[in-house]
Amino acid sequence: MDHEFSGEIIEWRGPAPYYFVPVPEQDAAALKAAASAAGYNSWGMLPIRARLGSTEWKTSLWSKDGGYVVPLKDAVRKPAGLDEGDEVELRLTFDAPTRKQTPRNQAAAKRVPVPRTAGSREPVTAEQLTILPANEAAWEDLQAVFAAGDPARCWCQRYRMLPKESWGSEGPEELAARLRDQTACGQRKTGQKAAGTTAQVTSGLVAYLDGEPVGWCAVAPRADHPRLLRDFRVPWLGRNEDRTDATVWAVTCFVTRAGYRRRGIGRALAGATVDFARERGARAIEGYPDFVDGGSVGTLAMFADAGFAEVSRPGNRRAVFRIDF
Repeated sequence: MDHEFSGEIIEWRGPAPYYFVPVPEQDAAALKAAASAAGYNSWGMLPIRARLGSTEWKTSLWSKDGGYVVPLKDAVRKPAGLDEGDEVELRLTFDAPTRKQTPRNQAAAKRVPVPRTAGSREPVTAEQLTILPANEAAWEDLQAVFAAGDPARCWCQRYRMLPKESWGSEGPEELAARLRDQTACGQRKTGQKAAGTTAQVTSGLVAYLDGEPVGWCAVAPRADHPRLLRDFRVPWLGRNEDRTDATVWAVTCFVTRAGYRRRGIGRALAGATVDFARERGARAIEGYPDFVDGGSVGTLAMFADAGFAEVSRPGNRRAVFRIDF
């Protein structure tokens, strides 16, 4: 299915600025119908091929205001000298999968630790990634990121558990359900709003590379983490902090999908947390990197590159990095 149209480039600010071209209403309706027939969620991202002049690339349409918009990545936009307000002509091609390759059948494939498209060690830049608030991502995409290993046991609940709870006592299904509630995946128009802002609050960010979900980062008000407040010494040693202050946010977890690791995806997500928290009413944001091996909490270099400054080093391997807005 091909659609050709002209449209004006807009800038839509999420965790970082991106440029898009809205799909005309009639074309969006046809694409949505085709996506539904192929088994895609109508609110999710729709994989397509886009052509601008002689340049063709693979991307995914984003849902916005009941329709779709086409993301224009810098690698396409900048060489053409295009900016916000410019008129462009685009051609979109949606190739509906065959019966044996429908998204419903591919759901099982998402549980495989290493996707067929993974395996490259080429570094990824922030400009190559699409980073969304988690409520604008599909839950199936987040499941793909958490498919194997410790992430599939913890589901980013380490600092959110209540007294006497553990991975074993609650089980992965319950923990996954909690993360789904915290992120409100696929529910762009629901959720709380931070005081004094119009921005929606959700508990994290999801990174996409060429339409594939490849990373997750947990970022939310520090006071939303019971175990962080109760049992974890790192944020508090040697500091006079109000633990209940909801305007201080915390970056507590990074997960990179198997097959995409050590390519800079976590570093890009760390950078995206800054605007994400600030636009949602935070007055400060903190991270607690492990300077021995990083692990799920990130490395010193990741936070330093994102503009965080070290404020303390409690213990032998943990640091507190912070930005005050």
